[in-house]
Amino acid sequence: MIKQIDWQGTPAYTLENDKLIVSICPALGNNVYSIWDKTLEREMLRVPASPGEMEQQPVQFGTPILMPPNRIQEGRFQFNGQSYQFDVNHATGNHIHGMLRSQSWTVTASGEQDGKVFITSAIHLADDANVQRQYPHPLELEVTYVLEGSRLSQQLKVLNKGTTPAPFGYGLHTWFLLDGEPENWKLTLPVSGIWQLDEANLPTGDIVPLGQYETLLEGVTLKGHNLDTVFQIGDHPCLAVLSKENVEIRYSGSKLFKQWVIYTKGEAHDFICLEPYTWVTNAPNIDQPAEVTGLLGIDPGAALELEVILDVVYK
Repeated sequence: MIKQIDWQGTPAYTLENDKLIVSICPALGNNVYSIWDKTLEREMLRVPASPGEMEQQPVQFGTPILMPPNRIQEGRFQFNGQSYQFDVNHATGNHIHGMLRSQSWTVTASGEQDGKVFITSAIHLADDANVQRQYPHPLELEVTYVLEGSRLSQQLKVLNKGTTPAPFGYGLHTWFLLDGEPENWKLTLPVSGIWQLDEANLPTGDIVPLGQYETLLEGVTLKGHNLDTVFQIGDHPCLAVLSKENVEIRYSGSKLFKQWVIYTKGEAHDFICLEPYTWVTNAPNIDQPAEVTGLLGIDPGAALELEVILDVVYK
């Protein structure tokens, strides 16, 4: 079932079946801020105490939508002969995490069909003067969340209604709980290399071998790991598997997702961020081919579609 709820004075929605209760706040970045697992009787995500806390720290809870993801050096880049200047909003003097972190989305459809529960929300960037000042493209974005059994998918459609190609990068900053038991959780991540970072956590453009992280290919227990690492997916599928004795959380993205950022916010203990990105941090400023950085352009009148799937598999 789907229902609208009052989340401490802010409208929100829940999608619910016999497996999961998924809570979404279109008014605050269209963030899935809670996923309650009925089978294991546990919360899966880092949940804010209130809408106000999520509004003040929009990338610190749930599943923040990043467009574009991560940092852009000094907020500046060029694309297709056009210069861009995004706001500098990070202490390092760079821009971080894009335009959609806390914007309000409009619910356009919801319902139940064939055992699936769904809600669709949209945002028109042309309506936001602050976005257009930095990113002058009238993109229309539509996100549909679909709950079926223990699977939640996020389906994104982007339409460029402008007259010039729009540079586009997309990612999610999903906070999975480790329940204070990193020794019981294992991460498996098929990747091919690591983007070398400078002191401001910007890629230098060099991709280095996995080294100690070769173990991720077969799975590694998270205890003792301190990660803020940018991985190149290469020819692998975009799939991260977070598992413990009785459950496997499979987090995957469609083929345009070419990078992972894995972040534990210090040594892994309470949570881990699994962040699928279409383009790597600072992609427009990196001297590498677009098929490596993930830099995309959406032509005038063209549409782009992406999907991210969260599958909970019980052992």
